[in-house]
Amino acid sequence: MKNFLSKSTFLFFSGLILLVSCEKGEEKPDITANNLKGMFVVCEGTYGSAEGDITYHNSVTGTDIKSLYYSVNSVELGDVAQSFAIADTLGFIVVNNSQKVTVVNMKDFTPVKTIRGFSYPRSIVRADNNTMYLTNGNGYASNYIYSIDIATLEKRDSIAVSTGVESVIVVGTKAYVAVSGGWNNDGNTVLEINTETFTVVESYNVGSCPVDLVADKDNNIWVYCKGAPDYSNYPAVSYTDMGIYKVNASSGEVIEYAFSSMNASGINNIAVSPDGNTIFYLNDGLYEMSVTATSLPAIKLVDSSFYGVEVDPESGELICLDEINSKAIIYDTSGGQSSSFGTGKYPNSVVFSY
Repeated sequence: MKNFLSKSTFLFFSGLILLVSCEKGEEKPDITANNLKGMFVVCEGTYGSAEGDITYHNSVTGTDIKSLYYSVNSVELGDVAQSFAIADTLGFIVVNNSQKVTVVNMKDFTPVKTIRGFSYPRSIVRADNNTMYLTNGNGYASNYIYSIDIATLEKRDSIAVSTGVESVIVVGTKAYVAVSGGWNNDGNTVLEINTETFTVVESYNVGSCPVDLVADKDNNIWVYCKGAPDYSNYPAVSYTDMGIYKVNASSGEVIEYAFSSMNASGINNIAVSPDGNTIFYLNDGLYEMSVTATSLPAIKLVDSSFYGVEVDPESGELICLDEINSKAIIYDTSGGQSSSFGTGKYPNSVVFSY
C-alpha cells in the first residue's frame, strides 16, 4: 500500500512472546517481540487458491518467513492477499477474493477479528487515530469507500462511488482515492476526501485507470495511470491514455506526463523517496524523476521489469518485487543491487515497521 509509509510503533507487553514458526514443513526462526520488526511483503498468491500471505523480512538479521500468517496460525490466510496496513498493535490484511479483512495482533500475528461484508476489497490505509479507510468495488456493483472503526473493528460509514476504486492514501486531513473503473477499466478520476467529515470535497480528472498514488514533499499527489486496455488483438494488449499525473496541492492543477507504452503488470507502481524529492515508478523498467522535473526521464535506473516497488522510509533503498521468481530485490538509490530475499507468490507491495 503508500504516501510516506508511516513507521508504526509496536506496543508490546513486557517480556518476549514466543511463537515457533512451522511454515509448511520448513524450519524457520522463532518470532519474538524483539525481532518482529522490518518488512512485511504482501504476497497475493495464486488466484483461486488460499495461499495469499505476508512474507516477513527482518532487515537487521536478514532472516525471513515466507508465510508469516500460516507459520503462526497453521491455517491459510485466504485467496489473494491484496494489501496491508498497520495501526499501532493491529495489522489489517485485505484478502480480496475471500472478500474479507483479517485483523491480526502485531505482537504475535494471531487473528483478532475477521471483518466481512465486502465484495471486492482492494486498498486500506489509516485515516486518523480512530479510523481505517478501505476501498471496495469491481466496477459493476458495490463500489464504496468504507470507514472502519479501529476500536470496534466494525464498518462505520461508506461513500458510494461510480465505479471501481484502487489505492487510497492520507495526507494530513485529506484522503485521496484512485477511481480506476475496476473490471470496466473506465475510471479516470482521483477523489479528495475530508477525513474530518468523511465527505468528497473535490474530484480531479487524470488519465485512464489510475491505480496508485503517492504524495511528495509539498503534498502534491502523483497518480500512476495504467491506461485503458484494448484486447481486440489478444494476446497482444495495447493501452491508451496512460502515464503519470501530478495534482498540485495548492491550485488543483493537473499536469500530465504521458507514457508512450505500458509494460507494468502490477498496480503498486509508484513510490516516493523519504524526503519527498524523488519519484520512482515502474514501466518497462524502474525509473526515477525529480518532483520538479518537467518531463519523464529517458534512462532507466534499473533495466528490469517488476510487479511492485516501494521505498524503505529509513534507508531510502528501493524494494522491487519480482513475481516471476517470487523475491524482493533491494537496490540503492544509484540502481545497484545490494541484496534480495525470497517471498511468497506474486509479491505486490511492502509495509515497513521499525
